[in-house]
Amino acid sequence: MLPEIFLQPFMQRAFLAALVAGFLLPFVGCFIVPKKLSLLGDSSSHFVLASLALGAFFGVSGVLAAYVAVVVGVFAALRLVRGLGLSGDQVLAILLSFSAAMASLAISRGARVSLGSVLFGSLLAVQVEDIVAGLLVAVFAFVFVVRNFGRVLLYTVSEELARIRGVNVSLYEVLFALVTGLAVAVSVRIVGVLLVTALIVVPVMAVGLLVSSMRRAILFSVVFGEASLLAGVVLSYLLDIAPGAATVFILIAVFAVSLLLSRSGLRV
Repeated sequence: MLPEIFLQPFMQRAFLAALVAGFLLPFVGCFIVPKKLSLLGDSSSHFVLASLALGAFFGVSGVLAAYVAVVVGVFAALRLVRGLGLSGDQVLAILLSFSAAMASLAISRGARVSLGSVLFGSLLAVQVEDIVAGLLVAVFAFVFVVRNFGRVLLYTVSEELARIRGVNVSLYEVLFALVTGLAVAVSVRIVGVLLVTALIVVPVMAVGLLVSSMRRAILFSVVFGEASLLAGVVLSYLLDIAPGAATVFILIAVFAVSLLLSRSGLRV
């Protein structure tokens, strides 16, 4: 007889969503962090919040709008970084502030948004369509990276060098925005707006202390992300706390252990 936690339909959806988000966020994080765009997760998740708030204000479903807005927002951020010659974090801080202000304006004017579940995640908010969308994005991202690993790595390390080597940087920029934006939009449902960045950045930072190979970094980042998010979902159910908060505590513990192992000289 399966434990009760695995028999609840909403928990089954939550576990599936955790599997998808636990793969997607650390996976894209392996390419976001080296490009010095760590704030991209925060900015993207705030685009989702703004879209949901504006949708509620105008009385329309904000879910589809959130998917579109976050992809457009990520693409705009990448274009601004290149066009203005500013650092990625500077541009992303501006966009984060703008989207947060738009959300605040809509909410202050009467938009009804469940801030608790949107900001910190909710097991009840996960829908089948979110899982399907995330799975499609995960499969596409994985297949594309596997088939074009050398070009993707070159684009991540240096766009200038990638262009010289014949990589279609404009195409990769569009795909990067698409995958990152959709990964964030799907993951916000379970971990919340404020905690998406933790799953993008912390597993990559923890693994970076222990490995030097990009392939191993991707593998272990995904393993850490999956394990942390699944454990966070279980703790959320058992302790009646937000899954995003539980996951972040676990991620910080994983990072602390990795730091100790690194200080002891362990490398894999």
